[in-house]
Amino acid sequence: MTLPKPTYHFQGDFTPADKAESDFHYFRFDVPAGTRRIDIRFDYDRADGRNAVDIGLFDAHGDNADGFRGWSGSARGRITVSERDATPGYLPGPLPGGRWTIIIGLYRVHEGGCPWELDAWIWPDPGMGCGFPTVSRPHIGKRRTVSDRTGPRWYRGDFQSHTYHSDAKGAPGDLAAAARARGLDFVAVTDHNTVSQAPYLRALSGHELLLIPSMEVTTYYGHGNVWGIHHWLDFRCRTSEDMARVIEEVHRRGRLFSVNHPKENGPAWEYGLDLPFDCMEVWQAPWASRNWESRRFWMELLGRGRRVVAVGGSDRHQPPLYRLLGYYELGTPTTWVYAESLTQEAILAGVRAGHVFISEQPAGPRVELTAEVNGRSIMMGDELPCQGASKVSVRAHVWGASGKALWLLTRSGLAEVVPITSDEFEHVTQVSCDAGFVRAEIVYPESEWAGLPDGEPRLAALGNPVYFV
Repeated sequence: MTLPKPTYHFQGDFTPADKAESDFHYFRFDVPAGTRRIDIRFDYDRADGRNAVDIGLFDAHGDNADGFRGWSGSARGRITVSERDATPGYLPGPLPGGRWTIIIGLYRVHEGGCPWELDAWIWPDPGMGCGFPTVSRPHIGKRRTVSDRTGPRWYRGDFQSHTYHSDAKGAPGDLAAAARARGLDFVAVTDHNTVSQAPYLRALSGHELLLIPSMEVTTYYGHGNVWGIHHWLDFRCRTSEDMARVIEEVHRRGRLFSVNHPKENGPAWEYGLDLPFDCMEVWQAPWASRNWESRRFWMELLGRGRRVVAVGGSDRHQPPLYRLLGYYELGTPTTWVYAESLTQEAILAGVRAGHVFISEQPAGPRVELTAEVNGRSIMMGDELPCQGASKVSVRAHVWGASGKALWLLTRSGLAEVVPITSDEFEHVTQVSCDAGFVRAEIVYPESEWAGLPDGEPRLAALGNPVYFV
């Protein structure tokens, strides 16, 4: 297809020095009042994967949350925004006249440089345009109610997933269908650096499935999830101080910040351990995907006295972005949350309380851990006052793990290993009040640890601690 001459044309050659100066570069263009459609085309030399360059858009309200119009990373280089439709990842709506901004993110630039070209077309008629693919703005009707009639129980879900609003191929409806097929109760839809997927989730939720609008804050130095949010968060974080401001904004909005996949090729979390994040994605995709590194990272935090809630997320791109690695599905792993009801606020309240365990699949295994002293009993995530007592009675209840082992761990490390001899199994023991906490893991026999680093177990389930005070 031959495209008309663009209204604006930019070109250049990014270098490592440009990356060192700033991760982000900005290109301004004027949009006349009455504009009905904007098309953008961005091409660059990928140099066999040695270059990776991202793109996004702000409108005349500024380079901030008020002006955010979308982000597609490096997933696509053809972008359209109009009042009635937009490229996935971008927000349809009125196009205010004034100075707009294209943001270019330099994730990776190799020593040979990165030649690039950028074109923008301004159209006065919504029927005009370059014909780039878009999706129509959804009808925003009454929010569908997710039933809470089932009441307090364990709900199973997935805290990281993606659609074509970032770098997956499938629509939100494809993700919802996969969640129902897997028997999940909830899924957080965490597209990268955008909230354009949020309006499409209302009609897809129902009494048996809750889709939680979320955003993966995707930076060049680590990723983090924020669940239950419709408001765009600034991901332009180069330093720990930058990330601290984002977490502060998340907390101001009453939400939780979860560090994602802090492991090699996760990518790793480079902002350090001292930031006030609430949760950590200790398990992402199958256990063999280097999750022992995230577990070790989390255990270091627990040893320091930090109460960071462990969660899991498949990071599933529906359908799979990497088809050759499509050996796992949504819900690998599954995060179980004990909540008062299947509503967004109840699920997130359960996470905040630490009433959470993780299993390798929606079918389990399941592990529940309680502790009792002085006539008081608590569950995972809670704290148990131990005044006047030296020992705590700990009860582990396990389902679907016959032939595996129950590990009980405290702040000092592995405290007890118990063979699981039946599909419904219970173990009661005593733990010192000085242990700080106790938590449970379900572990495969050592004969099935092949391919893991020496001494690293293969997990089937992992629970959050019960804390002693």
